[in-house]
Amino acid sequence: MSHDKTILICDDSRLVHRAMQKFFSEFTGITLYFAENGTQALECLAMHDVDVMFLDLTMPVLDGFGVLQQLPVSTYPTKIIVLSADVQQRAVERCVDAGANYFLAKPFSRSQIYSTLKKLGFSLIRKSRDIPPENNFIPSQALYGNDYLYQFQEIANIALGRGSAIISDHCREFITMPLPNVAMLGCGELDMMISNLTHRPDSTAIAQRFVGGGIHGEALVCLYGSDIGLFGERLGFSTFGDKKSEVIIDIANLMVSSFLVSLSEQMNIPFSIRQPICLEEYMIRGGSEAMNCELFTIEYSYQSEKMDMACDVLLMMDHDSTQVIRRFMETLQ
Repeated sequence: MSHDKTILICDDSRLVHRAMQKFFSEFTGITLYFAENGTQALECLAMHDVDVMFLDLTMPVLDGFGVLQQLPVSTYPTKIIVLSADVQQRAVERCVDAGANYFLAKPFSRSQIYSTLKKLGFSLIRKSRDIPPENNFIPSQALYGNDYLYQFQEIANIALGRGSAIISDHCREFITMPLPNVAMLGCGELDMMISNLTHRPDSTAIAQRFVGGGIHGEALVCLYGSDIGLFGERLGFSTFGDKKSEVIIDIANLMVSSFLVSLSEQMNIPFSIRQPICLEEYMIRGGSEAMNCELFTIEYSYQSEKMDMACDVLLMMDHDSTQVIRRFMETLQ
């Protein structure tokens, strides 16, 4: 195509916005638009002739699936490239069925963006002959600044997406996954969060410790819903006799280990996970009262789309672990 290209980046991550802006700034004849959610993207598509939209799936207000369902909003033939940490096979299939042209998993490389656009018929013209290495992943950590919590949330989001794909493949069920929350929490905030997680009348709380590479942490898992047994059967866990508690422990173990396996691959830190245990009320109270300093926390959730089964997970790591994570983020800059 000889005319200038108009490209829309629809992603709630400011890191992706910066990285894509940096990538396309190396080429001539490119007009960029940005949207932080699906609603903004639809408004942009209605107002402008957009040649290509890069679309995230997990966003506030209106997610990527919602955008695909409401297209087209104009007669202009916009091509769609999905960029997402949600790499469930069912997510890929839904995007393609809804009209997406390509699906790229996060993190993605410069060469993937370049070659995918080329497949769509877009020949990008560089402003200079200096060609950067093609295997630098986007978003680049050099663009992150000093907010290591926000930086690590991007890594946790990728780990969550890969973890959900593992679970989805096992249970043959689509898993919905909101963005993970990464934060430093003090005693009062943690106590409130743990109370909110564990005081559902139909929930079961499980604790599981993990260590690796100087990181020491504990996961609090809360499972709830009437289809936990069915979900366990789908995963291949036996539900014969009085083994319901064992099934719950097996499910909780999968919810934690699937996330940590992906996190381990990104951080190059092997994690060792201890046997999970079901918690009694007095154990939950005692544990929260013992906290007297800030902890590094990662909060995420999984929910089955069709079955009545959901899981909330809170990972808590101590001060020394926080320093390991800080140093890890610095190595990526």
